[in-house]
Amino acid sequence: MATRVLQLSVYLIGVCLFSICILVFVNATVSFVITDLLHQKENVGDAAGTLGFADELLALVACPFWGLLSDRIGFRLVIVMGYAIIAASLFVLVQVTNVYPQLLLARLFFSLGASCASTMVTAILPSMVSKTRSTVGQRQSTDSNAQTLVRTSQDPRHAHLSGFVGLFTGIGALLALGAFLPIPNRLQSFGVTPEKALADTYYIVAVTAVVVAFACYCGFRATSTNSSERSHDSASTQSVTQRTTKTLSHIPTVLKLGVSQPSLGLGFLASFVARSSSIGITLFIPLYVNASLCGNPASGVEDVKAHCREAYLMAAQLSGVSQVFALVFAPVFGYFPLRHRHFNIPLTVATLSGATGYILFARMHTSKMTPSSLAIMALLGVSQIGTIVHSLSLVSSFVTEEKRTANDAGTNDAVADAVDDHEETTQLLDSDNNHSAFETHEHLKGTIAGVYSFAGSLAILILTKLGGVLFDRLGAEAPFYLLCLFNLILLVAVVTCGVLELYNKTPGRK
Repeated sequence: MATRVLQLSVYLIGVCLFSICILVFVNATVSFVITDLLHQKENVGDAAGTLGFADELLALVACPFWGLLSDRIGFRLVIVMGYAIIAASLFVLVQVTNVYPQLLLARLFFSLGASCASTMVTAILPSMVSKTRSTVGQRQSTDSNAQTLVRTSQDPRHAHLSGFVGLFTGIGALLALGAFLPIPNRLQSFGVTPEKALADTYYIVAVTAVVVAFACYCGFRATSTNSSERSHDSASTQSVTQRTTKTLSHIPTVLKLGVSQPSLGLGFLASFVARSSSIGITLFIPLYVNASLCGNPASGVEDVKAHCREAYLMAAQLSGVSQVFALVFAPVFGYFPLRHRHFNIPLTVATLSGATGYILFARMHTSKMTPSSLAIMALLGVSQIGTIVHSLSLVSSFVTEEKRTANDAGTNDAVADAVDDHEETTQLLDSDNNHSAFETHEHLKGTIAGVYSFAGSLAILILTKLGGVLFDRLGAEAPFYLLCLFNLILLVAVVTCGVLELYNKTPGRK
């Protein structure tokens, strides 16, 4: 019991909280690196935007890579490597002497570590749930060759833990804003120059990353390595090319599962919508408010501050309200039942809230805070955290869903051997090594997490570019109609999956 508490604590604090905390800190201070350290006063917004865009481009490749690597060597070593890269990159970021290419390369170095940490948030989640799960039913289907038994895991702990993940990531963002960001000003109050104060702050955060890496190394037992690469000591007899080819084959397998398995597909789509909502709240709301109050759309948050202080304060209030509601509703969604019969009610509520909130926001007058504006931002915050929590829950539940395949000849021993090749020989929280006859997708959990993060990064790239073009050409409210469309697509997918599942389970149908 004590070990389980320790591991959960390391996961929630070390992985979930500090990964977001450091990411928020770097995103919030990179413009100061440009102005205070490099003394560049022109085209700051363009440089910061280019760095962010390059960051996400690398993440598209890095997230699946880290997922594949965790399937090969286990997430314990991967998360330690991720934080080690983060620590080294934070040191390098304040040693650069120009934006291109030094700061760009340093930011890409940081992106490599940050994408690792964000991918492991999803990859580790299924292992935090015990193998002892309640089985609520079995679905049996037959064909000419085989009989498949599926035990669908409806354990609410997946949703519960996902709720805590959302809560701790929110706390991590607040920690960055309340603890790390004020450090340069505090150092300057002791007579430290702005340049040295910012550099020293980066060193402090880098040391924090090293401490977190050490905590992860000690807190996670070395039991997360997949048995598929350890079973029968096959690694010693396989060539590097064979092992690499086998690992890379996980990506098309996961993509096929995303299409054929509704729960996993919904998890990926919800990840896309959740990350796009985050960009909508943090990027396009300030631009929209500035355009409404000042009549002159700015190119970024720093321009908003300089151009119209009233708009900056209004945007900060609106974004703050949404984040407060997201933080409050994270555990609420975590304890909301994942399913009600055949329909995913929490995800339906989240998408309805998002579609309604973005339509109303696009038509909202932002001259001052009103009860209606608070209600609208509450809807956006609820939608954002709802899609985050239940996308994680859907993916985690799918990974631990149990499935057994037996042929008509009844060769159960052969099936058990096949299952053993795909299961964890040693579970993070259950070291009893009792292999059931039911197969899970835990041998793919890293790759699934990588594709999940890939979907989120793709959403950021699409919304920042397409939303920016629509903002300039069609009006300040256009990106919010696009976000409404994303939520409606997810809503249609949720309802369609529920209807199809109900139809397939109609009595008399096979």
